[in-house]
Amino acid sequence: MNSIFTAHPTLEEDVSQRAENLFQENRTRIFQRTDRLFVGLLLLQWVAGIIAAIWISPQTWAGAYSETHLHVWSAIFLGGLITFFPVSLVLICPGTTLTRHVIAISQMLTAALLIHLSGGRIETHFHIFGSLAFLACYRDWRVLISATIVVTLDHYIRGVFYPQSVFGILTASSWRVFEHAGWVIFEDVFLLITISQSLKEMRAAARHRAALERTNEIVEAEVKSRTDDLVLQAKELKISRERALAADRSKSEFLANMSHEIRTPMTAILGFTDLLLEKVEEKESVEAVRTVKHNGEYLMNLINDILDLSKIEAGKIEKEEIDCSVLEVVSDVVSLMRVRAAAKGFPLDVRFDGPIPEKIQSDPTRLRQILINIVGNAIKFTETGSVQIVTRLLNNTEEEPKLQFEIIDSGIGIPEHSIEKLFSAFTQADNSTTRQFGGTGLGLTISKRLVELLGGDISIESNVGKGSTFSVTVSTGPLKNVQLMHNVTVACIKTVDVKLPDDTVLPLDQRRVLLVEDGPDNQRLIGFVLKKAGAEVTLADNGQIGCELATAAKSKGHPFDVILMDMQMPILDGYAATQRLRETGYTQPIIALTAHAMASDRQKCIDAGCNDYATKPIDQKKLIKLVASYIDVPTEV
Repeated sequence: MNSIFTAHPTLEEDVSQRAENLFQENRTRIFQRTDRLFVGLLLLQWVAGIIAAIWISPQTWAGAYSETHLHVWSAIFLGGLITFFPVSLVLICPGTTLTRHVIAISQMLTAALLIHLSGGRIETHFHIFGSLAFLACYRDWRVLISATIVVTLDHYIRGVFYPQSVFGILTASSWRVFEHAGWVIFEDVFLLITISQSLKEMRAAARHRAALERTNEIVEAEVKSRTDDLVLQAKELKISRERALAADRSKSEFLANMSHEIRTPMTAILGFTDLLLEKVEEKESVEAVRTVKHNGEYLMNLINDILDLSKIEAGKIEKEEIDCSVLEVVSDVVSLMRVRAAAKGFPLDVRFDGPIPEKIQSDPTRLRQILINIVGNAIKFTETGSVQIVTRLLNNTEEEPKLQFEIIDSGIGIPEHSIEKLFSAFTQADNSTTRQFGGTGLGLTISKRLVELLGGDISIESNVGKGSTFSVTVSTGPLKNVQLMHNVTVACIKTVDVKLPDDTVLPLDQRRVLLVEDGPDNQRLIGFVLKKAGAEVTLADNGQIGCELATAAKSKGHPFDVILMDMQMPILDGYAATQRLRETGYTQPIIALTAHAMASDRQKCIDAGCNDYATKPIDQKKLIKLVASYIDVPTEV
């Protein structure tokens, strides 16, 4: 398609102009939509500031006399003034440069006001980081500059003349200001990278759409002028149909691409955070890095949940119907969750009530996800007592057989009036639950949708203060000729875990690893992790270079022990590179690395010829264990 336009300068010029128009139209829509979102946010923050001021310091006293505290008036009038100008501009001239920068400045001033009203409490400083993330929705790096300047000036001026209002102490070192500014700039760097990547994708999408529009015009003109040539007409119609299908497929791939683009930078953030935790010794710095890691992991879980929920609601969720072992699924769940229960000081018990089928027809990945969500919830809301998983077969002759899992906990319980809303997205029993235990309220929503997908349902019985019982049923498929296992006990549950040798032993000592990865940050991170484990690491920036290096090493009689292959790369991606290597007879292990998080991605990698699959962000220990398992490193089971 591009060669056609290149050969015709006029067409190329038309496509370029149309692509630029589409890009600008899209940006304008984004600016206006984000402006409207900030109107609601600014008004909400104003109200929240007033409530906070009334709650924290409603009055000031002079002896026996009192009057409304200045903080309250500041929240009402100063907060109103800060909110008035951006709201007015959105109503008068939405989508303009002035409106964006006024919103950015007002958002930062609102953050400064909230910090002041709280007496400089550290929690309110996180409002700044959240605000920067929200402003990044504009996809305009200049807005971040305005916001950063306002934050820096505010912290500097108040840090000099009134440090208590910003840091919560009477005197503060000037370095304190630079420390806060440094964290803001740290976040700006990653946001600027994300904005830059997003703008490139928008331009590419606009170019693609403009090319499709222009191509469709050309095709229609040719078909109209050659109505007597039926063969050519059929060919052109087929081409048009394929293009339409390709456009439809691109919509389906949107969620997967979003997953990749968000998870790729998060890999570097979480990975280097782990490395910092190994090096940092100062107590405050350790706490700060742990905070970054905790919030990064929380963000990744939220992204995964939202992607799952979005795909379910779009009707794009996929499921398998294969023979799977009930015992293996329960074993996997217990293996993952028993450590979490032990950390809270109570057991995770397992009981099989009656005979269970050796195999059922279901989706083991989805079933495992459901049980992990519900068992994880039970552990989270239980402080003492126990959590128990009871498995039984419901084989009523009048209905199709079902497999039932009861997850019984002795936790806080759920009020009866709150049970109905448990399966609504972003909802928990009450707001205090989120504050105390955390979570987004998406886990149970996703679990219910997945259970229904597997031909079952979820029910709840609960007593406040005594605990809850979640009952999950899924279809077993036909049980004819399926062997039933009797007297299944806890002893049948085998939790297998490959343990690395002692820390003094390098688990990958002198093992040769080829890392095929196009991202410089991920090259440094994964390369560092592998070298720390003793491996000799060779880097390749794309699949084509990776194929050449792997083939050359094999021809010299010294093949790489394992290849770590990123699946999303320019020139030649990981799927094509793996297929090319397998076609040439390459038999060494290839492990896929990808930021895609959809259920079908693992199978896609396996189909391409990979031996295994690991998602980003990487878990350092799990990655080393995975690599070790494929290069015959001595391990303990």
